[in-house]
Amino acid sequence: MFAKKRKAQESPESPADGSDDFEPLPSICRPTIDRELQEADEALAAIQKSAKQMRKKLRQQAKTIKDLITRNGGQLMVTGRLDGEIEINVGGTVLCVPRKPLLLPGVSESIIAYLLLYHLDGLPKDAEGRPFLNADPVTGVGAADAQGESHEILLTPPHDTDSSSLFWHHLLFTTKTGLDIDAPAETAAHTNDDDHMQLDALELESEEEEGEEGEEDDEDEGKEGEEGDHMATVKSSTASLDASVGRLGEVQRGLANFHKTVKPLLATEEGGQGGGVDEIRSVRVLDKTVSTTAATLARVGRDKRLYTTFHSGSSVSCIRPNHLMKVIDFARRRRCAPPGSIVKSPTASNCRQIQGDTEMYGLKYEPFFSGVAGGGFVIETDDEMAELLKMTGKTSPMPSLVYKGSRDTYAFPKMLECVAGKSGLLFALRDGDAHRFGCFIDSPLDPPKDPTKANIYKAPVFFYALSGAYETPTKIELPERRQSVGVAGTQGVVKAHNMDYRAKVAMGGIACGHLWLGWGQPGPAADLSRCHQGINKECLSEGYRGRRDSTGNGTLAKSETFTCDEMEIWQVDFHRLTIPNVEDTTGAAGSGCVEVIAQSRAEAQPLSQSSK
Repeated sequence: MFAKKRKAQESPESPADGSDDFEPLPSICRPTIDRELQEADEALAAIQKSAKQMRKKLRQQAKTIKDLITRNGGQLMVTGRLDGEIEINVGGTVLCVPRKPLLLPGVSESIIAYLLLYHLDGLPKDAEGRPFLNADPVTGVGAADAQGESHEILLTPPHDTDSSSLFWHHLLFTTKTGLDIDAPAETAAHTNDDDHMQLDALELESEEEEGEEGEEDDEDEGKEGEEGDHMATVKSSTASLDASVGRLGEVQRGLANFHKTVKPLLATEEGGQGGGVDEIRSVRVLDKTVSTTAATLARVGRDKRLYTTFHSGSSVSCIRPNHLMKVIDFARRRRCAPPGSIVKSPTASNCRQIQGDTEMYGLKYEPFFSGVAGGGFVIETDDEMAELLKMTGKTSPMPSLVYKGSRDTYAFPKMLECVAGKSGLLFALRDGDAHRFGCFIDSPLDPPKDPTKANIYKAPVFFYALSGAYETPTKIELPERRQSVGVAGTQGVVKAHNMDYRAKVAMGGIACGHLWLGWGQPGPAADLSRCHQGINKECLSEGYRGRRDSTGNGTLAKSETFTCDEMEIWQVDFHRLTIPNVEDTTGAAGSGCVEVIAQSRAEAQPLSQSSK
């Protein structure tokens, strides 16, 4: 390899255009050799230019990560003694949580560990200045007890069936951050963060000069295998860079997800004790203090009894303490639930009494859907979801997200695992920025028992478009005799009757309207994201403005064959209402509950097994 020598006088600054500042290579006067030398030289120049650009991006990413860490009162390092305790007010109950168990494997990955060790200052403060966690205190007490005994935080009876405990346990303890927690060191040398955000120009120049000398020495020594050593270094460094950048990306996403998850629990810029949304409101029920934030009460409604009770300043005596705690926690959970999730109503041994108490304080005793707005879903607004639920014709439908391609992967077995045992499936797909559409099948996805075959069966199916093909949410209905579903086994395929098409899932019918997932010609595709969708011209609803083929048939996507940018499956369940048994007049614990189905429906049963 020819050594590159710098000009005698050169500026320490790189040229403005980022071009190579080395002297041109000498010409050998043999075109083939000169061409190879030129390509190698250009490749090295491209590597040098890319390295400079990546250093800039790396510094930008470092700043972004630091800003994410310190957002909302976050700390760069764990503060406090490792053998000390964290005093925190959880829903009105003051707890002392030992710090050391939060660092144990199985606990340190949890939301609660990262929140208490790094974001304690970001929580609202109670009247005594203690951090306030707007959560169920029963769950907090159980967690504090469990930490000293095990590396896991497990729910024990009766909390393992309680809706409040299950919600907070999932949100705070079983949800993983994907972030590392560094144990606090006894002594840490002071470092200037800004020093690590830039390189000293003289040091950089010195490194470059040393590199030149090394190249010259290597040339003079004439060691064999020099080029191989340098190429190995480039490959090794590139692999190391790729791995580090990948891990940094995971850290950045983990921090963003953490803030999104705990945002309802953190203090806002409006403040607290001056009457803002972070103000802690409390009431006394017998010997118990029950507390929550003003924001939680405001969301219930200022005209509701729950709001007026916490603003009256009077003690409460008309309700059991544990029931008031469950009612206010239902309001908490409705505010803190992530978009696209269902919040279950309070549970208690006396079902009739907890239902009456919940409704007395202004909350409907029924599951609550948290909505889709801001959740990054294909179905972007609550109004769109309401329109789709209305199309299903179900009474009190309750949606819940069971599968998301970008989260769960587009692998067919994984999708089947996510929807197993679930019926009333709403598929939502996005093709590009403008086309959002899908279908609803009032049936489960029922794969064959033989994994090498496919199951074709009758089931109610309709299509819909949210945007792109239609200006407003529109339902596309199919003739009843054409409504069917085909599901392949994990080793099988669904085949078209008159075309060389294969897929893993097919909904609708070729002659009227269809959606094929994992489609290929001959197929099937490697994963479910490759799709084929078409609607016969006779089935297109009025107002269609999408693409048509030569026969006038249309599609809800940008084109019939496409790779979806996102795929979601929602289960649309009917509402189950828990009411008291009319024969129960005592209100005894553990009795008086019967489950009434508000809207019954018959499940579509498979009509035939196909070997296709």
